[in-house]
Parts: sequence; structure tokens; C-alpha cells
Amino acid sequence: MTDSDRLDKIETTLEKLVTELEFLKQETTKTNDKVEIYQKASQQVVNLAFSLILTATIAIVVQGVINH
Repeated sequence: MTDSDRLDKIETTLEKLVTELEFLKQETTKTNDKVEIYQKASQQVVNLAFSLILTATIAIVVQGVINH
């Protein structure tokens, strides 16, 4: 194998690695976006749960005050 052949092989390998790296960067960005959406949705579910608990508690207290 000549030096030129080795150099061509190295260049080809580097090109493949660059292509794979770009793909991985895109996938990482997509994954980060999905995680961000999941976190926001989870926070909204927690907020909804606390709101429901608070509303139920207020309803019980108001009912108790009105009946006495």
C-alpha cells in the first residue's frame, strides 16, 4: 500500500466520521428537544394536580363554613 493509498483511506475514514458526528449532533438536538417538552409537560401535570387539590380543599372548607 502506497502513501497515497493510505492518505486516501485516512481521508475517507475522516469523511465518514464527520458525517456520523453531524448525524449524532442532530440526534442529540432532537433528544434535547424531546426532554425539554417532557419536562414542561411534567411541570404542567404537577401544577394541575396542586390546583385540583387546592380547589377541593377550598370547596370543603367553604362548605363547612356555610353549614355551620
